[in-house]
Amino acid sequence: FVGAVNSCFMTTFLAIAANSKLEYTDFQTRAVGTLETVEGKLMISEITIEAVTKIRDEAHREKALKVMEKSEKACLISNSVKTAVHLKASVEVA
Repeated sequence: FVGAVNSCFMTTFLAIAANSKLEYTDFQTRAVGTLETVEGKLMISEITIEAVTKIRDEAHREKALKVMEKSEKACLISNSVKTAVHLKASVEVA
C-alpha cells in the first residue's frame, strides 16, 4: 500500500517535471507508513514521502519544489485514500 502511494507520486512527478521542463539530475523517494489500530482495526493511518530532487543550478530550486508539491496534490492514489499523506521535499544542488 505504501509502495503504491510512493510509485504514484514518482510517476506523477516524472510527468509534471517533463511538462514543466524541469532540469534535474536525480530524483529519489522513500515512503514510510504508520500502522495503527484505529477503532479496533489495523490501518495505515499516515504515509510520509521523503523526496529528494537534485538539480545543477540553484536558480531552479523553487521550480523543483513546486513540481514536487504539484505532484503530491495530483497523485491519483493519494487523492483516493483516507490515509493522510505528507510530503517532505528537499532539493540538492549537484
